Amino acid sequence: MLRSRLFAIVLPVLVVGGLLSCGWLWLRFYTRHNVTMRVPDLKGLSFAEAGTMLEARQLRALVIDSVYTDELPKGSIVEQDPIAGVDVKPGRKVYLVLNASEPKMIDMPRLVDLSKRQAISVLEIIGLKVKELQYRPDPCVDCVIAQLYNGAPIAADARIRRGEAITLVLGSGDKGQRVPVPDLIGLTNAEVQMVLNMASLNLGVVVECETCNTSADSTLARVRRQSPAANANDRIALGSTIDIWLTADTAGLKPAAGWNDPNRYQGTDTVENAE
Repeated sequence: MLRSRLFAIVLPVLVVGGLLSCGWLWLRFYTRHNVTMRVPDLKGLSFAEAGTMLEARQLRALVIDSVYTDELPKGSIVEQDPIAGVDVKPGRKVYLVLNASEPKMIDMPRLVDLSKRQAISVLEIIGLKVKELQYRPDPCVDCVIAQLYNGAPIAADARIRRGEAITLVLGSGDKGQRVPVPDLIGLTNAEVQMVLNMASLNLGVVVECETCNTSADSTLARVRRQSPAANANDRIALGSTIDIWLTADTAGLKPAAGWNDPNRYQGTDTVENAE
């Protein structure tokens, strides 16, 4: 009798334990416990190359979006999720963003009658660039009086590719307003363009990029010399150009404090006052 009661108690426990063990073993097999694949770096590869590389790791490629950049080949991978170096389970989808063959078409905004600062802000927001600042006599200093694309006027709402460059024609005042020469030493090429836009000036020639061997060197290089040089007492006409010399050896090159403060580039003098 006692043996029968013990058997009746122990048997269900053994059955439940066996079922749990089998379920645990099956789950480990089904989820491939401790089996992972490392996601490779796909940036810059074509979709076909990326697909082949992922397939070799038992992973799958799935395109979810496209953008346009001129920094990578058309049709190549711009972004991926998961990122490179992450360990994932076999069969995982890797989501890809491709570089579009052509930039997205957008509507050209109306910039006429906006201030220079407003116009540049609008262009940046919608993905257009400033090619050049041109100046013509007009009572409204730094007000947009025309917008040009490839040297010709472009109307508001005209279709244009994202990333194209627009020339802004601005008022120079009636008395030949002039502006101080900004200090560009220690700035990168991108920072130079930002400062010149704020100062109502244009980039002339990049005369030299010393020790620049790659595109990355050029991007990170900083200004070591400029012409004309910055001088608090010197004034130049609105729309004038400044030539720069770059160097990849940036040790000791630091921009002046407050270089990115727009207020320091707002002052103008007339020709009579400058003289």
